[in-house]
Amino acid sequence: MQTEQTPVHQDQAPRGPVYPVQATHPMNSSRLLLELMQLGGDRTSAGSFDSVILRSAMRSLMLSLQYRDPGIVHHARRVAALSVGVAEQLGWDGRDLQILEAACLLHDIGKVGIPDIILHKPGRLAPDEAELMGLLYRLAGDVLQACGADSNVVQIVTQSQYHYNGATHDFSVIGSDVHQGARILAVADAYDSLVTSQVFRDARSHDEAMDVLQRGAGSQYDGNVISAMTRWFEFEQIPSELQQARHDQYQLSPEEIIEAGSLSHVFSYLYLLESLYHGFYIASTDGRVQVWNHGCEELIGISHDQIIGQPGLGGHIQYRKQSGQDLGINECPIRLAIETGRTQSSELQVRRADGDWLSVEVQTLPLIDAAGQLQGVAEIFRDASGGREKGHYRDLRLMASRDALTHVANRGELKKRLDLEYNDCKEREFESPFSIIFLDVDHFKKCNDTYGHAAGDEVLISVARLLQHEMYSGELVARYGGEEFVVLCPETPLDDAYQKAERLRKALEKATVVKSDEFKITASFGVSQLEPTDEADDVLQRADKALYVSKHQGRNRTSKITSEQLRKHDPEMVKPSLAKPDEFVCDVVLKACMAADMIVYKLKAFVDGNGAKLGKVNAKSVEMRLGTRGLLSGWGKTADKQPVDIKLEIGDSRTTTQRGANRLVEIHVRITPIGRVRKVDVFKTRCRCVLKDLRQYLAADFDDMSEWG
Repeated sequence: MQTEQTPVHQDQAPRGPVYPVQATHPMNSSRLLLELMQLGGDRTSAGSFDSVILRSAMRSLMLSLQYRDPGIVHHARRVAALSVGVAEQLGWDGRDLQILEAACLLHDIGKVGIPDIILHKPGRLAPDEAELMGLLYRLAGDVLQACGADSNVVQIVTQSQYHYNGATHDFSVIGSDVHQGARILAVADAYDSLVTSQVFRDARSHDEAMDVLQRGAGSQYDGNVISAMTRWFEFEQIPSELQQARHDQYQLSPEEIIEAGSLSHVFSYLYLLESLYHGFYIASTDGRVQVWNHGCEELIGISHDQIIGQPGLGGHIQYRKQSGQDLGINECPIRLAIETGRTQSSELQVRRADGDWLSVEVQTLPLIDAAGQLQGVAEIFRDASGGREKGHYRDLRLMASRDALTHVANRGELKKRLDLEYNDCKEREFESPFSIIFLDVDHFKKCNDTYGHAAGDEVLISVARLLQHEMYSGELVARYGGEEFVVLCPETPLDDAYQKAERLRKALEKATVVKSDEFKITASFGVSQLEPTDEADDVLQRADKALYVSKHQGRNRTSKITSEQLRKHDPEMVKPSLAKPDEFVCDVVLKACMAADMIVYKLKAFVDGNGAKLGKVNAKSVEMRLGTRGLLSGWGKTADKQPVDIKLEIGDSRTTTQRGANRLVEIHVRITPIGRVRKVDVFKTRCRCVLKDLRQYLAADFDDMSEWG
């Protein structure tokens, strides 16, 4: 067994202010990271505000925001004015206010690198888009570290996304654990967003905005901060800074446009690093770390405030070979990068803060200026152990959220997105409700029987592709199961969703899915809209019922249903069922050879053994429910997805008979289905299974010969 050997410390890290290296053209990555590093500037003549963040860095970042979108700058100025006013109400003064103001002005700096199609998308973000937006605060932390910003500025910005109750970070950071400046920024940011028109809604009034904040007090926001804002508004009214910040304009000069555009490339590159790699850091020539991103914190186990600005990399970054052997002096990736002036790629082990060794792929980049002088070093890590493989997890996530055949969203992803959309609509007080389109391919079994299952699979793939092609406003297309599909339409009223469904129906009717003139694929559609009294899945169940209407009215048509129509049971809307009403009711009489009180005891064993849920229970009757409902109202293929209500009425002395020496008690059993059952035979099979279990537990038999026996 190989013993652990002493690793090479990074004593070979660059020392001194400037290192001449071999004259090679610097890589683009090196140039971009060097530009980020140089935001830190020269601190030898720093003033008081420069101790918060260098004025030159602040100027460059504000120029990049102005270049990206002047509206972001206006928003930042308003949020800064709000935050400073609230902080003064809470007793802040002096340098603390400077720190807060700087953080507020730069809290959206990460938006510089996000494309317009995502940043200004009018609909809900797709999962990949939301993942990119989720990097916004990490990126902001990287940039602020590079600028040498006060650690409190970094902390306020990166924690401003945290919910007060800790729900956003697995309840590891709760309440006062979050920097108070971040809690102030979160409230000010939310208020200004609410009272400003957005791409997805109009501006709200001051009272409406404060009401929204109050409803989030204690969960998303700090109630004390909201109270301080209320007091400040009462004292100051609407400060003039907020009005001026809405209208002031600043035109960038050609030189400033060039500067801001160059910095925008840096931001785009940082998003690439944060998305594809597990960590990176930048160090100056004297071995002091200037940027230590969140990924490095997780990978190495050292927080940025423990390493930023500390002298010497040797005490923190330690490598050894994959075999566990020491690195030779000429094998150190930093030394090789300095000597050759080229990026080095190495597969090594790095020592974590807890003492464990982790296999990593390391890219070491010398940061060389235009004169060929070394200004610093950057190292980029990819976890080679597989424990944090981003690509692997992305593939697993896609597999878990996509239907294997059609590659659209699966039922689990539909449920997840439905809940997210519902919660979002609820927060907006149902101002922009979503709609659901539910469709079922007509006569799909006939297609399978005529052309084979391979052709049937091709039909489903083609239908899914057509749905995706026709949907272009952020809708989610999902396969619910079999030949059923669901389209979730964010911020879409019922009539608009109906028109979308009709467009889909006509497009499918014209499409050539099966290569035969004798067989055309059509589909039936059902549409419904979220209503204020709904829970998350109510709208989906109504769309399913609307689909049921379309199929009973001849197929290849679209129906829409509201909750009011369902309550009224509009006779023009739903034709009578082809099955008789009593075909979906099972009424039988069992006779048990035991006392009535023993029957109740035996029923308890039946409930425990079958996982039933008890309803009303007394000495004469018992109500229970077997099985659970799925996302929709239809039955599944297994017994646990075929829910039924069971009511048992235990006979009294008038319905009790004597047979020999035994006393027989009559038990009236009624079984009714929960949800929609399309075939009577399926319901009867389910009832027979339930009755068989009841007979075994109660040692009972039928009163006479029965179809349920």
